[in-house]
Amino acid sequence: MSKRIIPKVQKQTAVKQAIEYLRKFILESNEPGQSKLPSEAQLAAELGISRLTVREALTVLENEGFITRSQGSSSTITTFARKLTEKIDHAGELKKFIKDCGYEVLVDKVSYSWEKSNQEQAEALKIEPGEDLLIVKKRFCADTNPAVYCINRIPRVFVNEKTFTDEEIGENIFSFVEENNNFYFSHDLMELVPSVANGQIAQMLNLEVNTPLLRIDITKYTDKGIPVMYNTEYYVHDLIKFTASRTITHH
Repeated sequence: MSKRIIPKVQKQTAVKQAIEYLRKFILESNEPGQSKLPSEAQLAAELGISRLTVREALTVLENEGFITRSQGSSSTITTFARKLTEKIDHAGELKKFIKDCGYEVLVDKVSYSWEKSNQEQAEALKIEPGEDLLIVKKRFCADTNPAVYCINRIPRVFVNEKTFTDEEIGENIFSFVEENNNFYFSHDLMELVPSVANGQIAQMLNLEVNTPLLRIDITKYTDKGIPVMYNTEYYVHDLIKFTASRTITHH
C-alpha cells in the first residue's frame, strides 16, 4: 500500500472515507500473498488521519467480514473477502441489491404516515413508547415481479423536512436522512425472522396468505452509534437469495 498514491482524507468524514478506501483496497488486492493490511500506525500516516479513526474503520470492516483482527498483529484479509462485494449494498439500498441479483428494479406503492411507536419499536430506537415515527412503506419489484415489501421507521427528531418527495423517502431514503442530519449510517443490527404473509403483505407481494417469507428486522446506526431507523423487510424467497458470512473471534 505504501507505493500507492493515497489521497488525504477530509476530517469531517474521515471514518467513512477510510472505510471506503480500505474496502476498495481489499477488493482490488490481487497480488499473491496479499493477506494483511499495514499496521494501524502506517495506515494512519498514509491516510493522514488518527489511529483512533483507523481503528473505527477497521472495526466496521471486521463486522462486515472483510478482515479479522487479533491483539498485537496486523489485520488479516479474509480469504473470501472479494466474494462479499456488493452482495448487500453497504448503504442499505435495496434497489442496488436487487439489481446486483440480476433484475431490473421498480419501486412503487410508496406511502407514508405518522404513527406512535410501540414498545418493540421504542426499544430498538432507544426512544420512549408513544413518540412519533415516520412510517414509510414501499414495494420493490424485480423484472416487474414483486420481490420485497419494506417498512422504514424513523423518529420525528431525525426528519427535519416538512415535505418530501416519493423519490426521497422511496429509493433514496437513507441518503435523505443522512443529508438532513449531517451524519452517515455506519452499521446495522439485523435479525432474520421466519415469517408468513398476512393479508396486507400477501396483497402487496401477489402471494397467497400464509406463504412463507424471509423477514429481516434491521436497526440502522450512525457513525456515533445512535439508532436512527428501524426497518422491516419481507423477501419473496424464490427471487432474492442471501449469502451470509460469520467472523469467529478467538480469545
